[in-house]
Amino acid sequence: MKKAMIAVCLASLGFTANANDKLNYNYFQFGLIHSAGELTSDKTGYNIDISQDWTDSSYFKVRYNTQSADVWAGGLMEKVDASEYSLSIGYHTAMTRSSDFYGELGFIKQDAQGVIAETTYGNDGDGFLAKLGVRTRWTADWETNLYAGYQDIDVANYVDQANYEDGDTTFGIEVRYYLNKTWSIGLTVGEEATGETSQLTIRADF
Repeated sequence: MKKAMIAVCLASLGFTANANDKLNYNYFQFGLIHSAGELTSDKTGYNIDISQDWTDSSYFKVRYNTQSADVWAGGLMEKVDASEYSLSIGYHTAMTRSSDFYGELGFIKQDAQGVIAETTYGNDGDGFLAKLGVRTRWTADWETNLYAGYQDIDVANYVDQANYEDGDTTFGIEVRYYLNKTWSIGLTVGEEATGETSQLTIRADF
């Protein structure tokens, strides 16, 4: 029933509930990530994404993301590692022969290590995420992905909530170049929960 309601809603917006054979939702991706620090040093790390079709128009996605930053508080400095784990389900539908509209809804968990009490980076908590976007395969070699999202996570008691650095909205653009039918590289720039972010990824379609 829920799938039928989603399909009806998308159809009312002018989308057709067809799979787009130019875009693949089965892949493994590894990325290097850099986020500009505001109340901490710049953050660096990596993430891993695994996406798998469930039906012709839906898919599962698992993500692991970890970043490190230097944090200062009360004259102390410590390197904090902050990780995120997420599991989401996505729905995609063709807008044109080369473009998909997609949406994702999922569960997210944060885990921080080495946190200094009352600092502004790193959190142990969980919540949900939502994301909307448009993927377009312009040619056999080039693809773009425009997206915006939201995440709602409970902040742990030890975090200085008034100065908490992480945000709850995300948006950005990804440009991807296909080396062949299996391998591609991508560059993403935008605003993630941890700040202004750039990311270089390598993806293997399967």
